[in-house]
Amino acid sequence: MTITEFAGFAMFKRFKIYGLKSCVIRLAACGTLVFVQMLHAQLPQIVPVNIYGDGNPENGIEDSRLPIADSPGDVGSEATQLMNAGSIHCDGRFRGTAMVIDTSELTSGVHGVVLLSSAHVIYNLDKSRRFRRCKFYFMGWGRASGYRSKIDLKTVRMGDFDPREMTSGMDFGKGDWVFLYVPKPWKKYQPWQSIRLRSFEFANMESFQQSGGEFRLVAFDKGDGVIKQSRNCTVIESKPDDIGGGVWKGQLLDDCDSTDGASGGGILAYFNNHQFLIGIRSGSHWNEGLFPVDRYPSGPVEGSRWNRFSNTNFGRAIDAEILHELGQFIQLLEE
Repeated sequence: MTITEFAGFAMFKRFKIYGLKSCVIRLAACGTLVFVQMLHAQLPQIVPVNIYGDGNPENGIEDSRLPIADSPGDVGSEATQLMNAGSIHCDGRFRGTAMVIDTSELTSGVHGVVLLSSAHVIYNLDKSRRFRRCKFYFMGWGRASGYRSKIDLKTVRMGDFDPREMTSGMDFGKGDWVFLYVPKPWKKYQPWQSIRLRSFEFANMESFQQSGGEFRLVAFDKGDGVIKQSRNCTVIESKPDDIGGGVWKGQLLDDCDSTDGASGGGILAYFNNHQFLIGIRSGSHWNEGLFPVDRYPSGPVEGSRWNRFSNTNFGRAIDAEILHELGQFIQLLEE
């Protein structure tokens, strides 16, 4: 296999190899491949996303995630405010997370529900095609009646994500977003079960930082089958000197703890008792030189230190483009 000096992107039959400055990219959706080896291809593996810690395995794994509500009967006052997410299931299997979007500032004429997720969540990456049927389980409550709905896969608005070309350039992630539509909400849907979008630039404001503003991640945990939140996260925009390379504006790096199922999860800014969606989780980067495949076949182990230069999650920031696309999607739904 020929590896270019800069990127080293390649594709081997039905499994995909990612390279980025001698680093690895993996997607956060359940069952997605992925890591790099410079000379030999590896078989696809399900790999966790990252649970970060102090790097010392002797004192246990520092997992900061907590369930929001295990079931409809386990909803407290704080959980109510955080009930704005759910899981996506396509063609009979769990695929990722989606956020329920508050569109009240834009329209009162849409009777269904708008979701935002990562585009790769609704694709069969092995066959490079969209799944045929998808459902949304509010809060991941698949076993409880009244909390699931069908997603209309004919009515979507998404970035320039192409499963056949996802390894062909350095811009992967910028177009990895999708607005979805649920024409008939789940039986027990309430309008407050949603979250407003704000540009990530809002979280860079001095007022946000001085007021004790906090970053969080809300995402599905496949292992426990519930939506969890990770609090007090570090979220920064990628720069040229870090592992993300700053190759596209709006690439967020974060240390929010998460595992399989986090793709499409919401990166939240909590501010003055209000929360806003400022990003969508895509996957993670790590440096293959520090985490060689022969020793770390599934990537950095749980409890490894977060470092923007060598081991981090990444996501797509909410920005003017995403906000514009939401407005366009609303217009389509109103026609």
